Amino acid sequence: VPAVEKEMAKRKDDYNLFLYLQEKGLKVFKPSKKSVEQVDELARKKGEDRRLSPTDKELLALAIELRENSEVVLVTDDYSMQNLADFFGINYTGVSQKGISKRFVWMYKCKGCGKIFKRYVSSCPVCGSPLRTFVKSSRDVKK
Repeated sequence: VPAVEKEMAKRKDDYNLFLYLQEKGLKVFKPSKKSVEQVDELARKKGEDRRLSPTDKELLALAIELRENSEVVLVTDDYSMQNLADFFGINYTGVSQKGISKRFVWMYKCKGCGKIFKRYVSSCPVCGSPLRTFVKSSRDVKK
């Protein structure tokens, strides 16, 4: 995705590798807005929306699109990306990390009054306290 190229351009060695890979056939694609919205929606439902950057979401969206016509493997050490990839049924592998063994659905709980929220808010509308993240449910990953 174009955002990866932009991120890599910030570090000369990474960008040189990126340019080399382009010479060898690496292509840059931009996912559709619809696919990005699909990722946004699932990320919100699973409590991963705050953990994923716009670039992460675009990569997941592109994986959704590309898997329709070819085998796709998302290569990332980002556990939140792996978590959502698993929910989408996208194959993934880590680079230098083993990868997730469980997939999670996250929720938020007020540290003050204990009110539970499905989505993150900066402070509890009831008592004004900050929220903490907790695992609503987990399930073993089938690899």
